[in-house]
Amino acid sequence: MKRLLGLILVAAIAITLLPAAMAEGGKTEVVLWNQIFEDWNRAWCEKMVEEFNADPNQQYVIRQEFVDGAAWEEKVAAARAANVMPDMYLVNYSNLVWNAVDGYIQPLDDLIPQEAWEDLHDNVKDMITVNGKKFAYPQMVEPAVVMYYRKDLLAEKNLEVPKTWDEFTEAARQLTTDDMYGATMNYEWSMWGWEFTAAGHWPISEDWSRADNQSQGYVDLLTFIGNLYENEYVPLQPLEGYNGSARLVADDSVAMTFSGSWGIAAIMNDFPEMAEKIGVAAAPTKDGSPFKSTVGGWTYVVDAKSKNPEGAAAYITWLLGSAPERAGSFFEAASFSKYSPRKSVDEYLATNTAAKDDEWMQTISRDIIPNAIAEPIYTWDISAQLLTAIGEVVTAGLSPEEALQNAADQINQYIKNNDYASKKPQ
Repeated sequence: MKRLLGLILVAAIAITLLPAAMAEGGKTEVVLWNQIFEDWNRAWCEKMVEEFNADPNQQYVIRQEFVDGAAWEEKVAAARAANVMPDMYLVNYSNLVWNAVDGYIQPLDDLIPQEAWEDLHDNVKDMITVNGKKFAYPQMVEPAVVMYYRKDLLAEKNLEVPKTWDEFTEAARQLTTDDMYGATMNYEWSMWGWEFTAAGHWPISEDWSRADNQSQGYVDLLTFIGNLYENEYVPLQPLEGYNGSARLVADDSVAMTFSGSWGIAAIMNDFPEMAEKIGVAAAPTKDGSPFKSTVGGWTYVVDAKSKNPEGAAAYITWLLGSAPERAGSFFEAASFSKYSPRKSVDEYLATNTAAKDDEWMQTISRDIIPNAIAEPIYTWDISAQLLTAIGEVVTAGLSPEEALQNAADQINQYIKNNDYASKKPQ
């Protein structure tokens, strides 16, 4: 029965994705698979396709289909099996490398104008480049680590926004009361940026042949986190999951917290009356040097077997790589909770939209985005060992060195058991 259902799904997709036909008016149809995100996001995407299709100067017509994220992988697998993938679709940064090295998508260097590539921030350009070729054009970036803090509470204690770990620890100490913790320090998936910033490298060697998580930077990071918990400046049990922690500064639970940039929308939607009391900043570092937050986000790619790569590239260029006001309208619709990968769009937003008066947007664009890095592409099993090590320091009383050695042993065992060095994309 399961095999029968699979064959039915393949057949259904094959019917809906027949080779591109000439659309009304002699234009060539190009198929786009989009993902279902927030309602405002879908409305913006639908509006853009309508505008493009209504332009008499365009040679192509876009047929856009929205796919639920939960069904995405199954639908893609079935379409590839039937050789009926759409011309273009969305891929996030963390999956881009794998799609490129597996031959599922094609380079866009020669399909998109050079000026569009030159307009990208250099660090974002690196995120879409695989073996020297650019395999996507990015729509937006979304930093995973933003510090949210109560401006009024810091002012009461004559405290500056902390830029170093020592300053953060001292501020957390002074802001901790019987009714409120000074801060939160959830150690979840977001620790990627903390780890790379502290050590200057990932916890696995560059060739994926051994653990590399015992340098002084990792020891210092676990020491910093352990001190916060030991002194009870942060709650031992999380008051909220990481993705929702921005609200904690708005509901008087804590004075400082960390979450992704999406926390801005949550505060504005649920606690608009608190917005003036809340500030955002880059996370602190040991010496005050720039924090390197990982960024998530979405890119547009062209399928390796597309029969209309020029048409797909034409729409991608029109949508994301040309008029700053058109690409900028996406960030306006997002209430500036997502950020542009393009320099000219940043300039447009800062001078022509409400962003010019938006302190949060300007701070993140100035202090976080330019220093951002891509999420690592090694298996989550590696990252999980670092989280376990932090937990052993916080709850089991192990020294950072002991916990990191345990993690190294587990990482090395995983590498050996899975011949993991051979899995690194070349």
